[in-house]
Amino acid sequence: MLKTLTLLYVEDDEPTIRSFISAFGDYFKEVVVARNAEEGIELFEKQTPDIVITDLQLPKMSGLEMIAHIRQRYPVLPIIVNSAFSDTHLLLRSIALHVDSYILKPTDPYQLLHVLEKAAKIISLEKQLNTTRTIMQTMIDGIPDPILYIEPDYTISMMNQAAKDQADDSVLVNKCFNLAQKNIPACSEDGSSCPMSSVRKIKQPVTLRHLRKNKEGNNRYVEVHMRPVLDAEGEITAYVEMTHDITKYLTAQNRLLAETEKFSHISLHDPLTHLPNRRLLMDRLEQSIERKKRTNEMFAVFFIDLDHFKEINDSLGHASGDKLLMEAANRMKNMIRKGDTLSRFGGDEFVLIIENGAHGDYFGKIAEKIQRLFDEAFIINNQKIYSACSIGISIFPQDGEDAEGLINNADSAMYKSKNSGRHQFQFFAQK
Repeated sequence: MLKTLTLLYVEDDEPTIRSFISAFGDYFKEVVVARNAEEGIELFEKQTPDIVITDLQLPKMSGLEMIAHIRQRYPVLPIIVNSAFSDTHLLLRSIALHVDSYILKPTDPYQLLHVLEKAAKIISLEKQLNTTRTIMQTMIDGIPDPILYIEPDYTISMMNQAAKDQADDSVLVNKCFNLAQKNIPACSEDGSSCPMSSVRKIKQPVTLRHLRKNKEGNNRYVEVHMRPVLDAEGEITAYVEMTHDITKYLTAQNRLLAETEKFSHISLHDPLTHLPNRRLLMDRLEQSIERKKRTNEMFAVFFIDLDHFKEINDSLGHASGDKLLMEAANRMKNMIRKGDTLSRFGGDEFVLIIENGAHGDYFGKIAEKIQRLFDEAFIINNQKIYSACSIGISIFPQDGEDAEGLINNADSAMYKSKNSGRHQFQFFAQK
């Protein structure tokens, strides 16, 4: 899918450019490289690429300024930021510019490929939607949209065949609102304002969106375009109304939005447990670090590993192992508070961020609660399975001031728990 697309890559570091071209050059129809933001804008205007990847820290003009310039003309073009800066302010500004993804350097090529494939999928869906619109428009050109010539008292003086075809044969149609099966001046089922009233006030054309019933009684969304017919003195003598059925368009648009939301959720959550995945965990962890730096508070990272999970998997099968992981995840998820984050880190490993702890004893009590969750047997395929977990705990800021360090130290403490007999917890201790 990417092979049909053109990519604009904006980066001023030559080794990074060479590395990117080596890794992703063959994925695209063409990769256009700009080494500063001004060149990026110039190449964008010439090449009109399908996707843009840009750094933020660029010579002369910042990447954000370039993005703002592009967004003025292309508000929905997929733009991906690839930056070494995780500053919250930059992230918020990127969100305000509707950046599609924000990937931190050093770049994870698999993460970037996933984001690019997601963007390509959206582009493909948009192209399909545009193709559908073109087909629909071709059909409409062959069968003109309904057109009404309406007198100021709502009387229909003239209508085309398409408008006649919409009329319910059982209803006397001599007023425009009769077409909506109404006997009083009303234009739609959803209470939208009458376009004639709006045109009467401003003496200018208006376009409104209405919900109406067709003669079969089905709801249809239509765009109503109405313009006044003026006499020599500028007074309204009649109104011309054209209606266009947009139900299919809105259905396709809503389906596209739903698919986009689905893809976004999938990219940030584990497909088995539906917990945040490693990518979302790291984002939440970075946010916690930034908050606690401002408030001088502590929080804890729990690295949780199920004991003897491999034996359970081997003896009962992977399906049973998966069910055990889901049940264990549900028990832990129901125990934590709303502000905490439970993530599936991989395999039978979970990482839990506990916010707002005042001291180590508090985190120890949380670990004891987690272990007690495993006291009760899990019922898997009508069979009782007993499991337990080993837990390692690192505390910010004493055990690390960055996400990787906190996770690695919690992992190290978890292995100490394993080596000490399992089914226990350990705090990280500096050697």
